[in-house]
Amino acid sequence: MRELFLTGATGRLGKTVQREFIGTWIIHPCSTSRGDDLRRKVPEAILSEHTDFVLNCAALSSRNGCVSDPLSAFQLNSLWPAKLADFCAAAGTRMVHISTDLVYGGGIPPYTEKSPAVPRSLYGWTKLLGDIAVLRRNPCACVVRTSVLVGEAGAPTTTFSEDILSGRATRFHVDSFRNHTDISLFAQYLSRCLFSSQSGLILAAAPYSMSRAAYAYSLIKNDIELIPTPSSIPRDLSLKPSEAIGPFDKIPL
Repeated sequence: MRELFLTGATGRLGKTVQREFIGTWIIHPCSTSRGDDLRRKVPEAILSEHTDFVLNCAALSSRNGCVSDPLSAFQLNSLWPAKLADFCAAAGTRMVHISTDLVYGGGIPPYTEKSPAVPRSLYGWTKLLGDIAVLRRNPCACVVRTSVLVGEAGAPTTTFSEDILSGRATRFHVDSFRNHTDISLFAQYLSRCLFSSQSGLILAAAPYSMSRAAYAYSLIKNDIELIPTPSSIPRDLSLKPSEAIGPFDKIPL
């Protein structure tokens, strides 16, 4: 079996990747909340273990977390991917880096790989800087941008659908549109992507978009409280993905 170095291993996507990759990959998981610790440990692990592939799921993705600790956000979302891209390029190691639709501003959907990225949050800017660094420093690497991931993750931080079904989320934006993407199917796509020769920027998400409120209603089939999207949040992040994750007729739970 091939060996994979997985960063962000305790996060939602990291947990799902480990579950979906069982039996087909030897996984070396790594997770830390400090970008400086991650940069110190990972290069040594890659070189000493002769890892064939690297999947970077590590990120400080909380909007409030990025605002309250911008240095950590910059370290983990921008500097860390750049440094990892340098190491992977030098070692000839296949690298896939996970990014987000929140690098877009929400004004000119649907977004494609050729669309300009102008974030509206500190999180989006730090992720965009990381994307640019990876693409420039390691032309063979693949940057995969996806939309909000939903489904059962089994991680300390829950997904949007888990929040809806548990009752933790009770108010939903009626005018905020995203491509709600099944997290298990996305992990399966990443397994194929790691083995492929794809490089550069790829949008991989559910082939359709819907409002946050419509998605919530599709799950619980009950009356829900509708609220407008705050001005600080992009309203329409609809993607036109080149890699469609899941069939059109499936609503990811």
